[in-house]
Amino acid sequence: MNREGAYKLLMEAAEINPGRWVEHSKKVAEIAERLAEKLNVDKDKAYIFGLLHDIGRREGVTGTRHILDGYNYLQSVGYTEASRYCLTHSYFVKNVKYIYGKYDMNETETEFVQNYLDNVEYDIYDKLVQIGDCMGLPNGVTLIERRILDVNLRYGVIESTMDIWKAVFGLQDEIEKLLGHSIYKVFPEIGKNISKDLVKEVLTF
Repeated sequence: MNREGAYKLLMEAAEINPGRWVEHSKKVAEIAERLAEKLNVDKDKAYIFGLLHDIGRREGVTGTRHILDGYNYLQSVGYTEASRYCLTHSYFVKNVKYIYGKYDMNETETEFVQNYLDNVEYDIYDKLVQIGDCMGLPNGVTLIERRILDVNLRYGVIESTMDIWKAVFGLQDEIEKLLGHSIYKVFPEIGKNISKDLVKEVLTF
């Protein structure tokens, strides 16, 4: 798989189910790539995995099952390496029920995803895609705290909210230790992105 092939898949998915998730995916890819470059890991892989992490949304407006739809789709077209990031990007804590939004996977699918999470060791690309997902809005890069606020305003507070927040900030701390500085130094544009108009975008994404 290369960048061009991954982008083609995203554009095909955008025609099937257009929406702001497409621009979000592009921004996640950019964030993952820029961090990968700073960390001296494969920036092309980081970009591709970020670009395709939400590809399951090609199937339409769904909740939790977009992660499984994405995994199954990439498996079916032979992009098996990228398929894992469809499943792992939503799980800062490896518990299939620790997720926001409508839960629309059946019992068999739930068991499959939980078993997958139990048997996968998160690599640097899992972590970069997760961080990218936390910072990437369709119209720019934002603070992790603002993205978390966005999610909770849309979906409400759930039983596992505190555990998820702790895991997210723990991941941020881990990446910053690898970088040797704040994650936000890599994205100086955040300063100008924090504006009234961007907040409105955050709250409706």
